Amino acid sequence: MTLIDLGNAGAATGAATAPVNLPRLRRLALVVLTALGLAAMTASTPPAPSLVRPLWTTALQPSDTVAVDGRTVYLNRSSPSGPAEVVAFDLHTGRLRWSAPTGDAYGIRPAGDVVLVTTGPLPIGSAPSAPGSRTIALDSATGTQRWQAAGASSSPSGSGVLLAETSQSGATTGLRLVGLRDGRQVWRRSITPAEEWTTITEGGRPTSVVTMTTTGDATVYNYDDGAVRHRSRIPWNGVYSATFFPVGAQLVVIRTASAQTAATIYRAGDLRRLWLSDELIGYVTGCGPLICTAGVRGVAGRDPATGRQTWRRDDMRFVWNLGADRLLLSAAANLASATTVLVDATTGRTIGRPLGGQEAFVAGPAGSLILLRATGKSQDRTAVNRLDLTSGRQTALGTVDRLAEQSCQGSSGYLICPRADTLTVTAVDRPLERR
Repeated sequence: MTLIDLGNAGAATGAATAPVNLPRLRRLALVVLTALGLAAMTASTPPAPSLVRPLWTTALQPSDTVAVDGRTVYLNRSSPSGPAEVVAFDLHTGRLRWSAPTGDAYGIRPAGDVVLVTTGPLPIGSAPSAPGSRTIALDSATGTQRWQAAGASSSPSGSGVLLAETSQSGATTGLRLVGLRDGRQVWRRSITPAEEWTTITEGGRPTSVVTMTTTGDATVYNYDDGAVRHRSRIPWNGVYSATFFPVGAQLVVIRTASAQTAATIYRAGDLRRLWLSDELIGYVTGCGPLICTAGVRGVAGRDPATGRQTWRRDDMRFVWNLGADRLLLSAAANLASATTVLVDATTGRTIGRPLGGQEAFVAGPAGSLILLRATGKSQDRTAVNRLDLTSGRQTALGTVDRLAEQSCQGSSGYLICPRADTLTVTAVDRPLERR
């Protein structure tokens, strides 16, 4: 018979008779059960969906141009072996929707249910059009051509779009307003050859067109019918460079001579001079309801009609108008190496905390801005943050493989960025879509 050694039976009996701390055991059991329950919950709960997700890519050449609206990415593809074409991809899936041959196109502008494509030789310098330019209007859903006309298109407004005809020298010699959907001519006017022209918008609608010759002869035309509203001559030539642009109902004329830049503000309707910048500036821009001057002495918000200083930031040198009465101000042009702040355009007041290390920004979902910067040990990643334009609060959304931050475009919930020889579309701050 085999014997099993049970040890010292007396010692075992003595140990068993020791008092038991029941409350302590209950607490220990509760801790163990709670830990097991949390572990089970963690194991069964799926991780939160990523807020930055690469979606799709397509081939991209340096000469290609890209445009995007809320549903579609439009890509003008040049080809040495065949005719150039515009292709349309579904923004979320990358599915090819259509392609349309266009010839030598250099501009794409989505406008509602049409896509305006400018074709012809590339313009010289910063000119928006070139001799022989034409505008082709494609149906945004199918790519079918709706109409074409001579001249390069401006930004459409409402049901119409203004076309500029150019001479062999590059001067604008004619203006034409046509219907956006059907290309039907509303009016056409031959003009004195103009070096520049712009559209004045008041109350959300275009009201007039201003043209400027190389000698400073300015003409104001009525937008609706092309009738001459006013003619005047303003200081323009005899300087290193000159340009002009609208800010609300005002026309800002920038003239640079040597190292000094001066801005003169005119009332756009009759070209009456309103005020002249009273300090050395780097540039002038619209700032919500104000006009901002920026330079070595700081950034100032000024009343558009009088030039009276409303606010000033001596600690900042550069300004970007974000719309919705919000600005970004920075101490240097390089955002990655300077303090940058979000401010109220009306008061110049800082909103939220200063931003640091951002390299670029693009439009985000409504009321927000997407901030981009290189990150990682070898700068091989791009960090993506969301900036709330109301509160100034920043939210880290995640990182992706390094993008060309300075060349990205933003569409609500998406980033469209070149990367080497591809175009990459990334979902940003969007929940996963159920299939």
